[in-house]
Amino acid sequence: MKISTGLTFLCAVVGGISLAAAEIAADTLAETPAAPVAAAKLSGASEARVRALENFMTATASRDRDERLSLFVEVLRDDPGAVPPREFIRGLVETRADARKVASKLLEIAKQNPNQLGLAALAGQMCYAANLVPAEYLGTMRDILDGVSNPARLADEEKGSYYSIVGVYSSALKQARDYRTGTAFLESELDRNESTFREMMLRFAIDFEHFFSRYGSKESRWFGLADSDREAAGKRFEQLFAECDAQEKVTPLDDLERYIDFCLAVGKPQTALRAAERLVAEQNSPQNRTRLAYVAIEAKAFDKVPPIVADLSKLDGWKGVSQLISINSLLAQGKYDQAKKEIGELKVPIARDEFMLKLYAAKKDDKGMRDQLAEMEKHLSPGVDVDLANALRQVAVAEKLHDTELLNRIWKLLVDTEQIESPEAANSVGYVAAELNIRLEEAEKLVSEALKAEPDNYAYLDSMAWVCFRQGKLDEAEKYMRMALRASEQEVTRGVVYEHLGDILLAQGKKSEALAAYREALDYGEDDDFDPVAVEEKCRKLEQP
Repeated sequence: MKISTGLTFLCAVVGGISLAAAEIAADTLAETPAAPVAAAKLSGASEARVRALENFMTATASRDRDERLSLFVEVLRDDPGAVPPREFIRGLVETRADARKVASKLLEIAKQNPNQLGLAALAGQMCYAANLVPAEYLGTMRDILDGVSNPARLADEEKGSYYSIVGVYSSALKQARDYRTGTAFLESELDRNESTFREMMLRFAIDFEHFFSRYGSKESRWFGLADSDREAAGKRFEQLFAECDAQEKVTPLDDLERYIDFCLAVGKPQTALRAAERLVAEQNSPQNRTRLAYVAIEAKAFDKVPPIVADLSKLDGWKGVSQLISINSLLAQGKYDQAKKEIGELKVPIARDEFMLKLYAAKKDDKGMRDQLAEMEKHLSPGVDVDLANALRQVAVAEKLHDTELLNRIWKLLVDTEQIESPEAANSVGYVAAELNIRLEEAEKLVSEALKAEPDNYAYLDSMAWVCFRQGKLDEAEKYMRMALRASEQEVTRGVVYEHLGDILLAQGKKSEALAAYREALDYGEDDDFDPVAVEEKCRKLEQP
């Protein structure tokens, strides 16, 4: 009786696993024959559904994450339309290594079942999360998209899956730096007239063109007669965004938040500001006024901030929020003395400390940062282990100030508290030791340990390359740096990686390749650790006859 009840409950919850499997299992268990009889023969499809249900029950009962992942994949192999296993897989995959355990298998199942869009969306997401080479899954994603004759007419759930596949396809094309395939596909999608569908595709296209307007190839085509990918993308981006901008006035109120985020993401803060002002005009809540203030800061419309701060400061429970808005605005304007005064008025010590660090970072005052972090370290409660975040910030400051004494002190502190066993801590200490050219053998061991935990972490690979570079092992350094570049294809913070590659190639006497790497580095301005001025100087030296 317990088994039958359990199966009934499971089928009620699991919905997506075929009801036929539940009925077969329930019928089989409902009656106990008085004498042995020949087992009923099930069709291949029914056997698969029964197997899917058994695997699902085993997976949900298992405490082993790897076993659960493997079993949920097998459920989908036997019942590709099942919905709950997909959600379980998404919940279990936390790292790139997790994604790699399931990505290829899910891709194979999706390829065999192209009409299951939800399954295809999951497979694509796992392939991207696993950082597989785009060529391994781009073809399958495109075949599945092309197999949908009229995506605008899909049911809402399937349409959501279609959008997810388009998102994966677009992201993988960005990673592969394949501009022309992507822009042609999205242009064909924009030819569909259904307004809601076209609006979503328009945002995908704008995002795609924005990316390539910054990171596309700069080489002109047809002997200079045709625009480079970067130039073409820039023109197409402005054209498409103008169309999107014209629709802002009719954007539904409940979509304005997403629209504001979208505009900020594609570098259009003025448009985002106008949408935020409309949001406040139609719904004048403290939350929306706060949103408007931060968008105004992004748009450098600083004159709009003080009235909002004044209004919020008069509301119960909003005084602290108004203070934070004001401080952020002052920091963005470079009014550091006034910001420091207002930071001192904050009542919460942690907030004061964090904003002082933000102030020193904005001023690029590394000595001030070092002193502030040292003061914060003193405030730890007795018996509390070292604050790892604070320690790693001090390691970063030690790099910028070339302070070997500070690095050695924090290194010892992390070893004494066993926090050096954290991959992040091991990598940070090892990398800065290499940068300061000290204790290189120990640095190599630390970064090796970090790589054991996360073998395809591009920051860790870059660190190992830099350790090898300092040790004079240039060929090995180049190997690790190439691996770091491959692992960082999805990132836009690659400036330091390319700069390091240039330094290694230059040390090998490969001047033209080094110059190409330095020029590539200059495209990645979002990398906070990257110094474009220094790289421009390296380019100038190599460009001299």
